[in-house]
Amino acid sequence: MFDPTFADQTITPRLWGLVKPADGCLPGEQSHNTFYIRNGGEAGVLAFASALDAEIYRQQLLGLGLPGWQRAPLEQIDLDRILSGQPEPQRRLMLALGFFASDTNDLLLDDQQMLITPLLPVPVRLAHSLHGMSQLHIEREVLEFVEQWWDRVGGDHYSDQVRIAACWSDLQLAQRAREALERAAMASIRSYHAVWRETGGGDECAVFSPDTGAWHFSTLQGPRERALH
Repeated sequence: MFDPTFADQTITPRLWGLVKPADGCLPGEQSHNTFYIRNGGEAGVLAFASALDAEIYRQQLLGLGLPGWQRAPLEQIDLDRILSGQPEPQRRLMLALGFFASDTNDLLLDDQQMLITPLLPVPVRLAHSLHGMSQLHIEREVLEFVEQWWDRVGGDHYSDQVRIAACWSDLQLAQRAREALERAAMASIRSYHAVWRETGGGDECAVFSPDTGAWHFSTLQGPRERALH
């Protein structure tokens, strides 16, 4: 277990991961697998700055026939065990910040039909206390970037929505995540690139606003170059 120590607790008090019981684990045992993600040459433990984003991703995995994954606060995940078994360059978090979308307002799916998330590689430092508790340290600049990202993609009050949603019950989060998936248009990134390989704008990110019950899209690079469908 971890006692998370952040440089500034007021920016983001909790990060989230996905876990499921390890193979051969008996009921009541605490050994878990954690969702590990690779993106090109980058790899690390998948983590979320938003509890709602984590629940959306978890429910989409369930819809793809990948059951058993549960959302958990990062401090409840045995990162020391997980990261110690990885090569040094991969002992980090891959922090998901919303979901990639097309500039026609479709959430993009990879070849396995999984949602694609903008990923921020985050180095972590694990300091061991005299009591055997490991403390997870994340640089304050990372958390400040997350705050700026929320303001840019979700609007001025989106960071407040993220913090409020982190205190919701599992049932509330599950209901909002189902609502988000029901209201999302989705497209394969392969087919999207095949159609628009010669034209189009830059990357776009989408986040679901609990206040409005709608997806909010933000172009990250340059203006739109074609009309929405």
